[in-house]
Amino acid sequence: MISRRWIPPLFFLLIALAFITACINHNDESDPRPGDVQLVLTAAPAMATSTAGTTALAGAVPMHDDDDDDGEDDDILSRLSQVNVTFSSLLARNLDGELVSLVTDLPLTVDLISVLNGNEVTFPAGTLPPGMYDQIVVVIKKVEFVFVDGLSKALTPPGGGWTRIIPVETFEVIDGQTITIELRFRPLHAFEELNGEFEFSPDFECHRRD
Repeated sequence: MISRRWIPPLFFLLIALAFITACINHNDESDPRPGDVQLVLTAAPAMATSTAGTTALAGAVPMHDDDDDDGEDDDILSRLSQVNVTFSSLLARNLDGELVSLVTDLPLTVDLISVLNGNEVTFPAGTLPPGMYDQIVVVIKKVEFVFVDGLSKALTPPGGGWTRIIPVETFEVIDGQTITIELRFRPLHAFEELNGEFEFSPDFECHRRD
């Protein structure tokens, strides 16, 4: 038999447990789990471009022309064996205009020449809060040009790094579901040399994969 002197403390303990349970249930309902987002980096579909009097594919690395010795008209891509870029952060803009960080395992270093030659790079799986989004923001902190002769050049980033805002057809992130976004690299004018100085100006397009 329970002593009467234990009844009030026991009553208040039950009240406290019920209150805590209600708070937990409320938080579970008001804070839905994030949805899974998978980002894949590819090369944009090849486009025919005219370079040095020949036709090349913008999505492929052209062969070096040994007869072109002046260097000024030589396509810089023909002299690059690797372009190593380090993605430091990825964000998405929701329809309220807020930028939300994609929670994923970064930084990640990628060779863009390998991507241009047809290889896909799958970023570590990430998450976003459920909602509608219409932009992807890419931030690159480091870039290294590696040339076919073995020399390399690290480029100085602008303040905040190389940042690109990429429109994308509105997509929805849903709790418990995975959405795949394809980030396509466009090489035209991405790699340039001006008066002996190398420049990097990345360009991307973004699409949802169904």
